[in-house]
Amino acid sequence: MAAYEYQALDSKGKTVKGVANGDHAKQVRAELRAQGLVPLEVKSVSGNVEQTQDQTRRVKIRLNDLSILTRQMATLLESGMTVEETLSAVIKQSEGYKIKTVMSDIRSLVTEGYSLSDAIALYPNSFPEIYRASISAGEQSGTLDRVLERLADYLEQSHSLQQKVSQAVIYPIFLFVVCTAILILLIVIVVPKVVKVYQDTGQELPLLTKMVIQLSEFLVNYGWLVAATVASIFFIFRYIFKQPGPRFWLDGIYLKLAGLRKMVQNIDSARMSRTLAIMVGSGVPILSSMRSSEAVMNNAVLRQDLKVATEEVAQGVSIARALERNGNFPPLLVHMVASGENSGRLDHMLDKAATATENEMQTRISMMVSLLGPLMILIMGSLVFAIVMAILLPVFNLDQMLNI
Repeated sequence: MAAYEYQALDSKGKTVKGVANGDHAKQVRAELRAQGLVPLEVKSVSGNVEQTQDQTRRVKIRLNDLSILTRQMATLLESGMTVEETLSAVIKQSEGYKIKTVMSDIRSLVTEGYSLSDAIALYPNSFPEIYRASISAGEQSGTLDRVLERLADYLEQSHSLQQKVSQAVIYPIFLFVVCTAILILLIVIVVPKVVKVYQDTGQELPLLTKMVIQLSEFLVNYGWLVAATVASIFFIFRYIFKQPGPRFWLDGIYLKLAGLRKMVQNIDSARMSRTLAIMVGSGVPILSSMRSSEAVMNNAVLRQDLKVATEEVAQGVSIARALERNGNFPPLLVHMVASGENSGRLDHMLDKAATATENEMQTRISMMVSLLGPLMILIMGSLVFAIVMAILLPVFNLDQMLNI
């Protein structure tokens, strides 16, 4: 049975798209007509393995959707359904077009004899390496339902961590954009109109007013050049720091700044700990788990440190000692890993370390947002006040001249 993409008209004449399974296109068309749809186009989306792999690399499933999908698969497998039946049920329950397409193709590959992990491996953009490796280990150990349950927990926690990090970034950026827009509107629109009134009086303007007027004239005449220059600098620096060398240097700077060091350490350490916990708990060998955990770390320096630690572990060094040597991983993580190695409960202690690190990070984010928000409002408010005073000072002077 293969997967087919279709376009059809419903009873209201609206075009609907979707994915359906069938032995051939004619059968799919018959099923669509039975559902009250008029098929317009039906085409296969599976094809041979090479074509499938080329198509799948362009497909990406959102983290939140992937966690819901994984939870559904875990629940269905736990109820006693086979992998093929589980995939069929997930396809029917899914509403997203991308998910239906991906899961329909995976189901087709599974019915052709592929293992679930091998089929998932053809979708590297939709399923991270930890997903494929954990499912492979679950298939070998016969605990696929429990592995998927752990993966669902992992994805939900990863999504939660992603939201916390976004919260720390979006709020200050939003404040900055709004306040900057207000300042630009005042300088470019309000100030020029007021200047015309002052020019007719012929009075000597205060220094602050002269400065604001000069800034206004500059932005009115050359604002487009300033915007183009800032955008060019942004994209140039963005390109430069995407290169391995500059990116490594910049990430090293982050780890040296007192205000960012702990934040960067906590974010990447939590991701690494959580990934290691799920993979080790699923039965994936520790070296493979550590290598896969490198992919979830954003900081290039910490990623390099983990790579070096993995090489040392391969030579017989304990995990805790290998992580401790570079000094960039939090001491709490190192101590809990050491405790897990000694007690034989490494996955459990890694999970606890990730939770503790995330809690510490959440506290720091809350403190940062609570301080940064009012600070930005104070700074921007002071700038707006300065512009308003620059506009009002000549009015005060004019009033004094008229009284005289």
